[in-house]
Amino acid sequence: MKWVKTHHSALSPLRRFKKPVEVSLPKLYRNRKGFVYVHVPFCLNNCRFCILYREKPSVPLDSYVNAVKRELQRFKSFKAKVVYFGGGTPTLLSGEQLGEIIDSIRGKSRPKEITVETTVREFTREKAEELVSLGVNRVSFGIQTFNEKKRLFLGRKSGLDEIIKKIELAREHFIVSIDLLYDLPYGNTLIDDIRTAIELGVDGLSIYPLEHTGYTKDYPHPSVEENERDFLKAYEILRENGYGHINMNHFTSGKDEFLYSRVFTRPWIPLLGIGCGAGGHVDFYQTFHPPGVRAYIQNPYRVMIFASESFEVERFLSGLFEGELELGECGLEEFPSLKLAIEKGWGVFDGNGFRLTPRGLFWANTLAYMMCLDYLRNRFCEFSSSSLKTESGEVV
Repeated sequence: MKWVKTHHSALSPLRRFKKPVEVSLPKLYRNRKGFVYVHVPFCLNNCRFCILYREKPSVPLDSYVNAVKRELQRFKSFKAKVVYFGGGTPTLLSGEQLGEIIDSIRGKSRPKEITVETTVREFTREKAEELVSLGVNRVSFGIQTFNEKKRLFLGRKSGLDEIIKKIELAREHFIVSIDLLYDLPYGNTLIDDIRTAIELGVDGLSIYPLEHTGYTKDYPHPSVEENERDFLKAYEILRENGYGHINMNHFTSGKDEFLYSRVFTRPWIPLLGIGCGAGGHVDFYQTFHPPGVRAYIQNPYRVMIFASESFEVERFLSGLFEGELELGECGLEEFPSLKLAIEKGWGVFDGNGFRLTPRGLFWANTLAYMMCLDYLRNRFCEFSSSSLKTESGEVV
């Protein structure tokens, strides 16, 4: 059985049903409430594990900020409940530049959560104070691992002492979340990393399997069975120390609500994507900004818009990422993958719902992928088996 690692891959069988359309985005978002994602694609370092869109700065950062502000002008009536700056490295922008963007977003609204992603190296006391003054209340560090040898291999340059100091600094001002990776070349460090994170008192942490890039894929890495074992052990340790699962791969001490993650688990909430490489969604439309910073600066209104015939099932399956499905009239006949999931100990029926076990959380993306195929078989039975190939060419 193929292990599907991410929610993006989990829903990939439905991509073929997304069709480009021409509609007025400002009209779709007019007078709506929801979340805003701002992509800041600049990075000084080319980390070997990263699969996100990023570029080394090759233009004045003010030019990019001005383009973002121009794009935001189209959506002045949209009220932001949550704001998330992702990247790249958003803290490469100055406090003044981040403030200009936040002011353009905020308008008359007062977001409950404003998150800024940062690297250890770019996070300083001066930067922390600037972020506090802008109303930022949550920061997310891409730690990946505390193991210094693994960090060097992955392209992370900060040492353990610096990491500890920066997390302690951040905890003085913000809700602090970190990312940790497993399925690492030459073996996992997840259990030690979890224990270190707990000792440091982080408020939230996300544990992700590494998506192997061209650099990392040829090195030996743990088997699926080893990864499952380590995930379950990490889950157990987190629960014993008062951390609960929220959604996706995220756990919280109770302080970190990670409201932004609901754009994946509750996709009916409008998400306004801003900036080069950003994605969003509203109603039954999904948006994507093409890559290329220089092109974006010239025309920040160039956005690809897709209508999806299958968005309703995406909304339904998103419940898996929170650990529970409300089945309603659906059941084993429509989704036989659920029967397999029960046999494998991934979940149990609970009233009208299907609830994932800890093992099921590890396999949640795989189950969502299989249920997508169930959906296609039910509604498009004229498809040949060749049309149900995975991206790798494997027939399911």
